[in-house]
Amino acid sequence: MSIKSLYFLLLSLILLLSACRIDENNFPIKNENQIKLAITKAHGSTGYEQYKKWILHSDSTIEIYDLYDLSLDSAKKIVDIVDGLIISGGPDVNPGRYNEDSLAYICEVPDNYRDSLEFQSIGIAFNKKIPILGICRGQQILNIYFGGSLIADIPTKHGTQVSHRSKDGAEHIIIMQTNNALMGSNINDTIMVNSYHHQAINRLAKAFIINAQSEDGIVESISTDYPTFFLGVQFHPEHMIDTKVSQTIANSFILSLKQQSLKNK
Repeated sequence: MSIKSLYFLLLSLILLLSACRIDENNFPIKNENQIKLAITKAHGSTGYEQYKKWILHSDSTIEIYDLYDLSLDSAKKIVDIVDGLIISGGPDVNPGRYNEDSLAYICEVPDNYRDSLEFQSIGIAFNKKIPILGICRGQQILNIYFGGSLIADIPTKHGTQVSHRSKDGAEHIIIMQTNNALMGSNINDTIMVNSYHHQAINRLAKAFIINAQSEDGIVESISTDYPTFFLGVQFHPEHMIDTKVSQTIANSFILSLKQQSLKNK
């Protein structure tokens, strides 16, 4: 082998090893300049996988960490290093989390691990003041974490003036209650959204304001005073990629991730 060939072989090995470095916990060491995002669950079905597709549709360079199935300790270490958090949709939160154990009979079987994972992740993210986006269940558990409660079953406890979930997929309008740049909408604007839930916010946590409601009064979006992006939505913007509201939320969130990444350097 010639000296030149040996040189290129050694250089290739060095580059390969540096690209595949791992830390003491066997986590890959990523490029420090790359935007890092944690999603509490982003696998297991096409619906869960859509969260990644939605974000990568707007910026394909973002490094996404899926927290579900990790130990709570491993998930904590990831949330400690990321630039933002998405709390994704999913099954009902255990009603014991908002002191309504008696309502378990009208709730889905809870995923207690998921509840613990998201409570832990919200706490870390909020203390770090990194961008937070809660979608559907994500909005609901944000409200619970900060002291609010849920309507355990909309048809039973609230009524059916508006269809919020159906086998064929429901749609309805929401009415903006505030001017919210993160959604690109102003007070009294109406937006058509999808709807896949049978639970919703009941008692609003004191930390939050209502951005939007459905025509029957269901809370469709919340926010709070926060130094960076903080938004909860009851609908699923990841399934509305071609709409203005979906694109505005994605772009606003990604911009905040980039700004947070600069702060973390």
